[in-house]
Amino acid sequence: MKFQTYRKTKFSLAVLLALLIASIFYDYIGPEDYRSMLDQLYDENGNVLENPPYPPSKDYILGTDRDARDNLLLILDGLKYTIAAVFIVSLARVTVGATMGLIIETWTPAIKAFVKAFFLPFHYVPLLLVAIILMDAVIFPFNEIPVMVKIEYQLIVLFLLGFPAVFFFTTDLVKEISAKSYVTSSALLGGSKFHILRVQILPHLKPHLILLFVQQVLQTLQILMGLAIFRLFLGGRHEEKIYNTSYPKSITNELAGLTGQNFWTLKNAPWVAFSSLGLLLIIFILVIVIKNEIIANMERHTEQSGISFPKTKHQDIKAEDDHITPANFIPIKQKVLDR
Repeated sequence: MKFQTYRKTKFSLAVLLALLIASIFYDYIGPEDYRSMLDQLYDENGNVLENPPYPPSKDYILGTDRDARDNLLLILDGLKYTIAAVFIVSLARVTVGATMGLIIETWTPAIKAFVKAFFLPFHYVPLLLVAIILMDAVIFPFNEIPVMVKIEYQLIVLFLLGFPAVFFFTTDLVKEISAKSYVTSSALLGGSKFHILRVQILPHLKPHLILLFVQQVLQTLQILMGLAIFRLFLGGRHEEKIYNTSYPKSITNELAGLTGQNFWTLKNAPWVAFSSLGLLLIIFILVIVIKNEIIANMERHTEQSGISFPKTKHQDIKAEDDHITPANFIPIKQKVLDR
């Protein structure tokens, strides 16, 4: 797989990297009061003109939330947590799951049956429901558990949700590749398992693992959005009063959390939820573009590999046909009489 041909992938990665860099550096170069709450709008006589959330304007491009905080600044603040969490979880799933799948399928395939029995519930219970059950007691209530401990716990749970799929996909793919004639021939000629794994299996496995990583990114984003609807925000939640009314809010301000905490405002103030939801959709589209281009290039590579060999073979046979004459054939009766 040559990276030079992946133009859409390079563009999508550049956009995602630019968003991540902007979010990381915003803490250092952004306004000092980007987390502060704004006052109500008053007239000259001190009467309240308008209460937040304020709609988009020149001062606030994406409007404000119910706390009168700038949605654009909140998104920039929490974007890095969303991208970092999704990348770490997806990379851990593929790295650990694929490594264990390679080792077990190559050296100890009998263990696969025990692993499959252990993770059997994951095939029948929705992953979002499992995540809610495992996170509810730790993340949902207001407690004194440190934020970093909650984030680490959530990342571990998210990792376990996708580990079985990566593991079994790797074992099945390694088993399929190992059944190829060139692999069995190498084993019959005395090639070690490590040599076969390094030279013959890994080169065919790498493109599939890259595609699997992109698929895990999409799945992790979907689970985070589902958890946010149930107020299970990344890092937990905190409660702040606004006009004597309290509502749960995400501590990290990550995109899924901002969307979940403002989900009910879609009717009265749609810009509050659509600000973070729109950026989430953009990230989804960029990742799907990467996924589709990887699949298209893999299919094109497979088709080219499948066509080239038969074409060459057909040309060789045709060249041999040109040299065939009736003199090359000996009738069976004549051949028997000669003997």
